Parts: sequence; structure tokens; C-alpha cells
Amino acid sequence: MPVGFLLKKVLLYLLYPSGVIFLLLLGVSFYALWGKRRGRRRALLFTALVLYYLASTPFLPYFLLRPLEAGFERPPLESLREVDYLVVLPARIYGAPGLYLEERFSRETLARWLAAVRLKKELLRAHLLLVGGSLEGPGSVYLAELSRECGIEAEFLDAPRDTISSVAALKDKLSGKRFVVITSAHHLRRALYLFRRVGLKPLPYPAVYLSHQSRFRPFHLIYLLPDPVYLELTNEAVHEYLGLAFYRIRDLLLRRET
Repeated sequence: MPVGFLLKKVLLYLLYPSGVIFLLLLGVSFYALWGKRRGRRRALLFTALVLYYLASTPFLPYFLLRPLEAGFERPPLESLREVDYLVVLPARIYGAPGLYLEERFSRETLARWLAAVRLKKELLRAHLLLVGGSLEGPGSVYLAELSRECGIEAEFLDAPRDTISSVAALKDKLSGKRFVVITSAHHLRRALYLFRRVGLKPLPYPAVYLSHQSRFRPFHLIYLLPDPVYLELTNEAVHEYLGLAFYRIRDLLLRRET
């Protein structure tokens, strides 16, 4: 596994709310053992607990996900009749050897793939293109295998392991082509930014919305209880904000240098 890719994943984890909570609690532990200022220890502990609570209940993930998903609705089929490719950007795929095919895909990956399969049945002229590997290497090849079992032929690219490397791998292939990018609604904003910055003009297609999983209306007391499901949703949202901020700041700095 490339060192840069691994370093990026570790740094992202440390910037997630769950990673920040871990670092804060780690700091509290050190202060509890060797520190002399109780006030500072209490402040760190209180911050960690508040952040954990907000990230583990539906309120914070909902308000983080809604702006990311806003403005992305599924386009009518008639507007997609002339597309050449249906490009699927999967979420997590497990490439470890020895797994059954059904064990290799996260729920979000299956939702993205299923949306693409439904589109493919309506848009027969469009080629299905699956892009993205796994931590272990192989990734989209398993989605292509699943597609064939369902009677649908699909191309796949296993080498890319994240969105920016997927865009780089597709730049020449999709230049001048009409294509649809199929991914989760909260991921579309970052994906479209990366495609457009290399001159490609994809049509966005939201396969699944995550904010509905953190809705708290009508209100129920159970929503006040922390749940790791909401922490995962918070991490997903923060991942997108961090990615967007990183690429926009980097592009701004590079333009200034040139």
C-alpha cells in the first residue's frame, strides 16, 4: 500500500470527530497522570464528551449532511438518453481473499451499484463503468462480477483507491463523452468539483441520501441516546467537508503560485 495513501487515511481519521475525541481523551489521560492543572483537564474532558454526544445523536449529522445533499435530485430519464457511460464510484469494498461475493460490499456501495443497474436497464446504449479499488487492491472487479451474475456487462477499473485518483484515471477515457456520475448525494459535491477541474462535465445522479438516517422529526426520546450509527454518519459528512476544503485551498494556492 502506498505510504502517501496510508498517511492520508490516518490523518483523515485523526480529523474525524471520533479521532478528535480519541486525542482529547488521550490528552485527559496524560493530564490525569502527570498534569497539575485540574481546570484544563476538566475542559478537555468536557469538550470530548460534548463532541462525542453531538456526533453520536442525530442532530449534528443531520445538519452536516443536509447542505451537502442540497440541490441534488435524480434527473428524469429522458435527459439521460444520450449518455455514453454510467460511472459508478463505489464506497467501501472489501478485497481480502476468501470472502463470498455478498460479503465484499458496504451497504452504501450496494445502493450506488443498484441505482446504476436500474439506470442501465433503461439506458441500454450506455456502458456501465465501475471505478475504485479496495484497501487490499481488487475492488470494482467484484462489482463487475456481481453485475455479470445479474446479466449486465460492466467495465471496471481497480487501480484508483479514492475519488481524485478515479478522476485522474477517467480523464482521457471520458474526454468529450456524455456520462453520468452515480454516487451518494453527500459525495456528489466533491466528486463534481474534481471532475470539473480536469475539464470533464458529468451529469450528477444521487444514488442514496444519508441525511434521512439522522432525521429526528417526529421527535422521540430515543434520539437523545448516543448511537454509533450517527457517529459514522458524522464522520462521513466531515470527510466530505475536509476533502472539499483541502482541494479548494490547494487549487487556490497553486493558482497564486502560477
